[in-house]
Amino acid sequence: MFKELLSSTSLFSLPVIATCIFVTFFVAVLIRVAQRARRAEYDHMSTLPLDDDTGERSR
Repeated sequence: MFKELLSSTSLFSLPVIATCIFVTFFVAVLIRVAQRARRAEYDHMSTLPLDDDTGERSR
């Protein structure tokens, strides 16, 4: 029954395309976050909410 429903509609490719776009974007973000070369940048950003507003940049 489910197979007949999917074969009768022409909108089946849209969810497949959307899922592929989502998975590609998710993997790209995951790779960017997991890079060890960006560790210093992430450490700096993690302390930003705790920094005092002295006007100096400690980077």
